[in-house]
Amino acid sequence: MRIVSLLPSATEFICALGLRDQLVGVSHECDYPQSVTGLPAVTRTHMDHNATSREIDAQVRQELESRQALYSLNDDVLAERKPDLIVTQSLCDVCAVAEADVSAAACTLPGAPKIFNLQPMNLADVLATTTA
Repeated sequence: MRIVSLLPSATEFICALGLRDQLVGVSHECDYPQSVTGLPAVTRTHMDHNATSREIDAQVRQELESRQALYSLNDDVLAERKPDLIVTQSLCDVCAVAEADVSAAACTLPGAPKIFNLQPMNLADVLATTTA
């Protein structure tokens, strides 16, 4: 199976489950475990990496008011990775690529990869996710 992770926490779960060799793409924020840092980034941020906390807050507020995305997919890289499974979240569009964008991109990929949305609301949900 070819897995793409759009979340650092999901990347860590995938690796902890012994599936690192099936991971073919990660988010631009994934940096742990060290072995994932060489994988292609299938996401990008529209935030200024050199901004102060105050500037980032202002930019997030502005983007949300104008309904602009904070993150987007690198569609070409995602297509090159040919995922069978895309692991993401659907709780927060400020935290990662919007669920609608992930679904739309998946529909254009050959083989129609499955999307697994992590949606924990509390610690019990997180623990249930890791045993599912």
